Amino acid sequence: MDWKTLPGFDEKYSKLTMKQHNTFGGKVIEVLYGAQDAEGNPVYPTEGTGYGRWFGIEKNGEYQMFSLTKPASQGGETEYGTEYKDEALEIMESQLNRKRDLCKEAESIVRRIGTNAEEELAALREEWNKLNDWGTPKDEEHAEHFERVVSEFETRIERVNAIKAAKQAVVDKAAELVNSTEWKKAFAEFRDLREELKELGSAGKDADDGFWGKFNEYNRAFNDKRKEFFANLDAMNEENKAKKEELIEKAKETAAEVKNWKNAGDKMNDLMEAWKAIKSAGRENDEKLWGEFNEIRRGFFAARRAFFQERDAQRKESIDRKSTLIEEAKKIAQEGDFSKNATDRMKDLDKEWREAGYSGKNDNDRLWDEFTAAKDMFWEGKRSENQKRFQEIIDRKQNTINAMKEQINDLQIRMYETDDYTRIRGYERSIEDKKDAIENLQNDIEDLKKKLD
Repeated sequence: MDWKTLPGFDEKYSKLTMKQHNTFGGKVIEVLYGAQDAEGNPVYPTEGTGYGRWFGIEKNGEYQMFSLTKPASQGGETEYGTEYKDEALEIMESQLNRKRDLCKEAESIVRRIGTNAEEELAALREEWNKLNDWGTPKDEEHAEHFERVVSEFETRIERVNAIKAAKQAVVDKAAELVNSTEWKKAFAEFRDLREELKELGSAGKDADDGFWGKFNEYNRAFNDKRKEFFANLDAMNEENKAKKEELIEKAKETAAEVKNWKNAGDKMNDLMEAWKAIKSAGRENDEKLWGEFNEIRRGFFAARRAFFQERDAQRKESIDRKSTLIEEAKKIAQEGDFSKNATDRMKDLDKEWREAGYSGKNDNDRLWDEFTAAKDMFWEGKRSENQKRFQEIIDRKQNTINAMKEQINDLQIRMYETDDYTRIRGYERSIEDKKDAIENLQNDIEDLKKKLD
């Protein structure tokens, strides 16, 4: 409903307020109209003139009324454009925000693809359907977002189902190998199947656990039969050879993926103990296998020594650099110079401190405490100086506010002394500009007061 068609509406004697509203992607509109003076003549709407009020929104070039309060001259009754009455705007905002949140929750479900993902997404869809479609740009944007996420979920479900089918095929092959008597070949095939199962990706934790459980069950059953069949030395040698080859692969992985040298060193030592516990794999295999395993170990420990030597050198360099930064920070703080150059330099010291790196557990905290003490001395002095400067700025801004309030009073007097509509609109815009300026100044003052506190 457009307010321009309202009985008693006169653009000359009305006040229109239109504000952009990001939550729904349109504008909130308030129109004050129909004001009359004591003799029943139309006047600009002010307090006590019995004006009416049209309140609503603009969306995609269309207007929607939320409430209409008629002027006092027409009875002053209030009509509503929605069932939510005076809460329409707030409820619309709330529902649009909830739609945005539902999109995020749907994205979370799609990312993790849990056991109950389809039920969870269906519950979100049910909640979504209970929310109003207000016909705003944001309704359309959120709806497109939600449907896009649902489509992505369906695509991922198809992919997960494909992975499940592929993993089931691997497990089925493992089941066929359980009774094989081609021990060496079947052993290698189990190893290949295990790698294949690893590389297939995830079908969800529960499904993955299930596939791995069945595969390991078949693998153990095969190994039990294999051990039972090979009760002689050759079989034992072959088994020990496989174990040592497995330790070699683990040693390679440990040496190649070092994230924590201590943990990796402990693991390498554990592998060595495991190697010692394995009996001979046959004279033709032992020397070759040991050569491979020991070469990996030597390379690992050489790399570890180099790492710690480099780390110790870096820590010494860090200690020296931080000691220099501490002395400079103390000097700046003692000079009592709080200029921009001194302040920027103190900030740069923080950056250089971070770049100096870790100094080791014996020195890092001690150096930091010394550095912090010097910085605190400087910033406390600067804080005192800033508080004095902030108070001076507050006083100047308050004087400006007082002057603007006097100007507003003068403009209001002029506005009511003239019947020239153009001048009235000009006075009104000037008043609004000054009120905005006052509000900005008051906000500045509040921010400065917070800094003072």
